[in-house]
Amino acid sequence: MSLTVVVQETALRALARIRSEDKEAFAAIRQALSALADQPRPDQAVAGGGSGIYRLHLPSARILYEIDESAETVYIINVAPT
Repeated sequence: MSLTVVVQETALRALARIRSEDKEAFAAIRQALSALADQPRPDQAVAGGGSGIYRLHLPSARILYEIDESAETVYIINVAPT
């Protein structure tokens, strides 16, 4: 089963900034976001305690997201370059 990935406004602004500054980093981030639909808890993701929020570290960025199992949705909260 594939989940829906929803990018929230704060993450959209960050992605637009990254896209304008580093096309390769943007491509890697897009690929990671797409992969979250099929595997929302990859080995590289770190759970934030019991909050339900995860951090996914990539070589070029950090993705902060939350999984809503009942809505079958992954909410991208923020994306920050590293």
